[in-house]
Amino acid sequence: MSGGSPAPLSGWPLLWRLLLISAMWATAFPVVRLAARDMPPFALSAGRAAVAVTVLLAFAAATGAFGKRGRWSWRAGLVIGTVNGWLPNCLTAFALLSLAAATVSLIQSATPLFVALLSLALLPGERPGLRGLLGLGLGFAGIAVILGPAAVLGEGAGLLAGAAMLVVALSYALGTVYVRRTRPGGALELAAGQQGVSALGALAMSLLFEPLSGFDQPWQVWAAVAWAGVFGSAVPVTLFLSLAQRARATDAAMTGYLQPGFAAVFAALLLGEWPEPRVLLGGAVVLAGVWLATGGRRPS
Repeated sequence: MSGGSPAPLSGWPLLWRLLLISAMWATAFPVVRLAARDMPPFALSAGRAAVAVTVLLAFAAATGAFGKRGRWSWRAGLVIGTVNGWLPNCLTAFALLSLAAATVSLIQSATPLFVALLSLALLPGERPGLRGLLGLGLGFAGIAVILGPAAVLGEGAGLLAGAAMLVVALSYALGTVYVRRTRPGGALELAAGQQGVSALGALAMSLLFEPLSGFDQPWQVWAAVAWAGVFGSAVPVTLFLSLAQRARATDAAMTGYLQPGFAAVFAALLLGEWPEPRVLLGGAVVLAGVWLATGGRRPS
């Protein structure tokens, strides 16, 4: 680590941030699954992001936060708004039509595996060793167990939904590595830009592929969308973007490691969904792979 760069977060300062971000993000899985029963995925994602950007802009206006910042990167907003915004949000809403919330969260927990893989090429100082590569293989084997026989035979709606969630995990990993590599600015500006781009991207997809009636929903559905926008997007995204600039990429991505447990509890309480034994077994294999992939050497 160079003398001008602060040491990455570790220990309790890192852990409490990971737990808080993971818990809030995990609430979105059962809430979005609940809303997705009535609202098309692109419309749902557009509404979620619109709520999030409104909350972030209102907070910034009330506190004068934007005026205290020295720079703004439109490029960063477009990149993060795509790879950590409308694309994964739309794919997650689609996947939740076929898979339980806990299952979706477990597949997304492959994000740290993709981060470790991308670090090989993009983050020379954070490349995984042999242990990390073994973890990658083990993690993806666990995903195959979660998806079940359909993944082996190449059939079923669950397989398509699972593939969509693998794209989500890769997309989040790209965003994490991008932020860690470029450190493009303040977390609040990045989060607002991300959610603004996310809202516009998802709205465009909705107008192209879904009927306008998709936005005509009862208040209960919009309440779920609002929850996902505030507690599943605006707050945890801002905290995560700050964390991604202060912690190693693989450490920041550990939010994906912690989310499944929270998501399973919230899904059981809200939807009465209990994970199948196969899903729990596969999840344990994925998390073991994540532990291997992210538990290797630290930078000196």
